[in-house]
Amino acid sequence: MSEAADLKDSRPAPQATTLWPNAAQADATAHRNLLLTRALDAVQAGDLEQADQILRNTDGAALTLGDVFRLYKTELEAQSLQLHESQMRTEQALDWFAGLFRNLPVAALLVDRIGMVIDASAVALDELALRHALGKVPVPLRRLAATADGEVRLATLLPTIPADRPVALDNMALRALDGRPCWADVRLALVPERAQGSAGPVYLCVLNDRTAWVEAQRAREAAALAEHQRDLAQSSSLAKTQLLARVSHELRTPLNAVIGFSQLLLFGKTTLTDQDQRYIGLIQEAGKHLLSLVDEVLEINKAEGGHLALEPQVVSLLKQARTVLALQHPMAETAGLRCEVVSIVAGQPEALALADPRRVREVLTNLVSNAIKYNRAGGDVRLVHGQDERTVWLAVIDTGIGLSEQQLSHLFEPFNRLGADRSSVRGHGLGLSIARTVTQAMGGQLTVQSTPGTGSNFLLTLPRWDAAAPMPG
Repeated sequence: MSEAADLKDSRPAPQATTLWPNAAQADATAHRNLLLTRALDAVQAGDLEQADQILRNTDGAALTLGDVFRLYKTELEAQSLQLHESQMRTEQALDWFAGLFRNLPVAALLVDRIGMVIDASAVALDELALRHALGKVPVPLRRLAATADGEVRLATLLPTIPADRPVALDNMALRALDGRPCWADVRLALVPERAQGSAGPVYLCVLNDRTAWVEAQRAREAAALAEHQRDLAQSSSLAKTQLLARVSHELRTPLNAVIGFSQLLLFGKTTLTDQDQRYIGLIQEAGKHLLSLVDEVLEINKAEGGHLALEPQVVSLLKQARTVLALQHPMAETAGLRCEVVSIVAGQPEALALADPRRVREVLTNLVSNAIKYNRAGGDVRLVHGQDERTVWLAVIDTGIGLSEQQLSHLFEPFNRLGADRSSVRGHGLGLSIARTVTQAMGGQLTVQSTPGTGSNFLLTLPRWDAAAPMPG
């Protein structure tokens, strides 16, 4: 037993068993990496002496600058990879937001700090005609304003926009780059700083199109105004008609009495001196003139109100011209004028007009008598007849004093004699006004061309009977 015990005691003692065989190695690696990190920090700080001292005091870690730079390279590569991935994510986000912005269902603009449009939604590109300009030429936001006040507001408003709320401009008048007018409710907001980038403040401008609403509102207002004016015109016309009817009745009765009694005095058995007869003749002439004026005022009033009595028939305008000129021939002969009727449709069947014969004679009488009264001694009066597929016309041409542009602009105004009231030619300025109104009532036209010192050309045009629209009776 003792021998066995001695053998047992003589055997070498067993080594201690390590439960974590890699723990020491891990500690060494961590210590090594810590030293490398400290040395790398010193290198990055520019303190090479400290880095060298750290590498020397490694307690057997055997580190070199090469190890430091390899670690530096590894960290740079990792940082570069992270930066690249971050840039990719940023670009993807920007592309996504740009696509979202450009496909907004409203007109939206991005505006830089100096008020230049830098981007626009597809709706804005079309509604404001920006598609061919944006990115090629500078487009200031103020250029979209339709008024000078609007330009000033857009140019000065941006720097004053608060960060916490948008600024509203309702029903603002705008003009697209192609000149089209439009209206919109404008909202301007400052883009948050984190989304602005490095170029400075960026503003979002959203435009809610109100063009259709504004145009509809204006159309309603215009229609209401037109209806109001029409009511006023009808009321005024009715009042004028009633007044003239009453005045004419009140005037015609005493005028007829004056004319009638003056005729009795002139042609009765009463013995009158020559002077008495002359005075009574002047009374009769003045009464007839005033009665004629009343009748003409009533005529023009009826024509303007659409109440002129017409009896449309088939009329030979050429025959009417010859008849009127024959009746006016004594006055023309007294003035030493040469008068003639000329037809430029010789060899063709004469086209007949659809008109009221009595009214046609009245119009022609007025035109021919004016051509005679306002002519020069030894002048000419020519009545030229013609026709086309739809009309028959007659030009009354004289070689008289003519009319200026200013006189022509007032020629057909009632009671405007264009200064002739200071001449020896009698009249009251209603003849041409009535002539044009009557002509238009018959579906025709009365126009004039004139040159001062050369003469005038009045053109009467009437519809052909075989091409005329129905005439009011």
